[in-house]
Amino acid sequence: MSAQSYKIYFNESALVIADSPSALRGLSNLYYIGDDELHKSFKILMSTETYGRVMNFGLICPEPELVFNEFKAEYTVIQAAGGLVFNKDNQLLTIKRNGIWDMPKGKIERHEDRMAAALREVMEETGINMLNISEKVGESYHAYYEEDIIMLKETHWYFMNCTGKSTLKPQIEEGISEVKFVDLDWFKSEEFSSYQSIRDIVKRALDRHAEVKAQ
Repeated sequence: MSAQSYKIYFNESALVIADSPSALRGLSNLYYIGDDELHKSFKILMSTETYGRVMNFGLICPEPELVFNEFKAEYTVIQAAGGLVFNKDNQLLTIKRNGIWDMPKGKIERHEDRMAAALREVMEETGINMLNISEKVGESYHAYYEEDIIMLKETHWYFMNCTGKSTLKPQIEEGISEVKFVDLDWFKSEEFSSYQSIRDIVKRALDRHAEVKAQ
């Protein structure tokens, strides 16, 4: 049975709920917590005192999914979807949003399913209109404040393939200034300056992509 973990980011800090300490490997300024400290730790992580300083909390428990679902039930959850888009040259699409490298994604509209939302957001934000969508990569989670209310965004990510030559066009009104396909090694370089939640999902996608290519 594979390990389970959930990482909820606020800026570069994270609250991690996992069934193995291996999920916490590499996290700096890490504090282990008990299940009775979950919400208290999350509020500390999101307080203004931690802004600008990375702080990570880790809870190890036998049933991370159950604990995570109970945890997120206490917050307003926004559903979003996005895509990891590969082209025929084995390059991956990236966008620059508000000066930060990112992946195309956005909120799921009412009565819209996740895969349809992921396709729509990729097409709107990048100008690509020839896409095939395949398996799910996974989810990412990040928290933010909206009028002093803690919001939790759950983004569902899917693999996509660009099947033709589309003209890449950034959606300027969404703060996107650049859209490009780049070689996979670029995502391991310092030039790929992005949010840790995005870096995590890209790593997961590249690992899975390499597995498929090796089969």
